[in-house]
Amino acid sequence: MRNLYEFIIKYIHVFLFIFLEITCFVFIYKSSSYRQWAFNVSSKEITGPVLKLRSTYREYIQLKKINENLLEENRKLLCVSYNRELQLLQTITVLDSTAKPMYEYQKADVVENTINLQNNYIVLDKGKKDGITADMGVISPLGIVGVVKDVSHNYSIVLSVLHKNFSISAKVNTSNVSGILVWNGKNHTKAQLKHISSIDNIQIGDTVSIQHSLIFPESYPIGTVDYINKQVKGGYFELDVVLFEKMDRINKVWIVKNNYTAEITKLKNSVEDE
Repeated sequence: MRNLYEFIIKYIHVFLFIFLEITCFVFIYKSSSYRQWAFNVSSKEITGPVLKLRSTYREYIQLKKINENLLEENRKLLCVSYNRELQLLQTITVLDSTAKPMYEYQKADVVENTINLQNNYIVLDKGKKDGITADMGVISPLGIVGVVKDVSHNYSIVLSVLHKNFSISAKVNTSNVSGILVWNGKNHTKAQLKHISSIDNIQIGDTVSIQHSLIFPESYPIGTVDYINKQVKGGYFELDVVLFEKMDRINKVWIVKNNYTAEITKLKNSVEDE
């Protein structure tokens, strides 16, 4: 304690000088609005980059949460947009408020994804415990991704759009001309729409979407027409379709559940069995 007292006495003039300097600075700052403004500008020049860095860091660590929120909002929009026709029908003819929407969507993360094979696949982190079954569709915010082929307790494997056995009915929106969407095994950014009967009203850039499917929502986007092949034999034409979804970059998807698949399939089987 005595040493501290001696230290203060020894340097009392230094402490007094610092105290007076601070006091003068405060009085000068308060006495002039211009000086306040100049001080604020100077301080912001110094602290601005630091605050910006802190803000950027906070945004970065919250990206996962922000992305999750966006995906949830997109899921809700999907439920509204692609169930609208069914809901309208129910409002008119069905008074049962407990009726399920045609499509429900469950988010999943991509565990593994291939694009360089002839039979490409995708592994998702959802399985039987999450209610996932074979033949469910898989989509992204941009377009279709594939169809669930098999499931285990915790995971599912998806037949990618980039698989030689994948096929789905699709249409060109502007002309409503339909065909079968397949992949020729060459370019992972494109698929082929085959068995096109007419190309009269089809143009490069036209949107291609789902048609008549129990797996995917009606009119869900696929891609755009990139090339019209007029040399196909057999009286049909073929279109190259640039996929909306970049298949080499997918990491989050939705698994599509059609709540009426079993009912519709039963009806179809009753006709086929006759």
